[in-house]
Amino acid sequence: MSALQQFEKDEQFLRLVRRERDVDLIVAGLEIARDSQPDLEFEPTLQKLRTAVSQMTRAIAMAGDEMAELNILVQYMTEELNLHGDEDSYDCAESSFLNHVMETGRGIPISLSLIYMAIANNLGIPLVGVSAPSHFLTQLPTDYGVMYIDPFRHGHIMTEPECVDWLHALTEIPIEEIRPTLRPANERRIIVRMLNNLKSVYGGNSQWQPAWRVQRRLVLLNPGSYREKRDLALLALRAGRPGEAIEPLEECLTVCAPDETPMLQQALRDALRDSPNYN
Repeated sequence: MSALQQFEKDEQFLRLVRRERDVDLIVAGLEIARDSQPDLEFEPTLQKLRTAVSQMTRAIAMAGDEMAELNILVQYMTEELNLHGDEDSYDCAESSFLNHVMETGRGIPISLSLIYMAIANNLGIPLVGVSAPSHFLTQLPTDYGVMYIDPFRHGHIMTEPECVDWLHALTEIPIEEIRPTLRPANERRIIVRMLNNLKSVYGGNSQWQPAWRVQRRLVLLNPGSYREKRDLALLALRAGRPGEAIEPLEECLTVCAPDETPMLQQALRDALRDSPNYN
């Protein structure tokens, strides 16, 4: 079975692979969550989102301007849906799963942001994602300037100077390097970031099988990336799939930097030794 065939049920993810636009990021996120929850039904989560939109429609329609709309949105998200983050969320894969976030109210910046964006966009509020360093945010143009909203911190609203100063304090990255990162992120970049978060969590917990599943998606989204192909091979080996590590290891050895050659050669020897088809 080809890599694409393995994701044949994931319509929105495959649209990203084909570089199509107008991808439903909520469904794409649920497709990723289904890797670890094979019986996951999407409809309960989608219905909760539709209910939220329905409950806010009248209030948003009566709001006077974009800032009023934004304040109504944040109040609903934090008080009615109880969406927020905490430091423990970063070490928990479930905090990236949108169904889990909707059920518990607890998530990481990017998963919370996707929910904010989905509800806002269906209300006619053009909230977009921003792949800022170390912390995903959302952004809204208003008559008062561009506003930045941090769903992780209970929908905290910042002006652009406030956002830049906060990110500078958080990351110690120079301010002039932060500003270019505050552009709206496209759908593909958002999902890649979500997958990289999961990869980090699984790897940090030595959960090699789910990390390998995540890495298969990253390779499809970045087919020309040496790093992604190398990581797929190494994760396949750690996940007990030595036969699936052989071909990508052989490909990587033809283009890798000299300092990585010994490590990849040893990994290939291990894969060949442990693969029944090559013994």
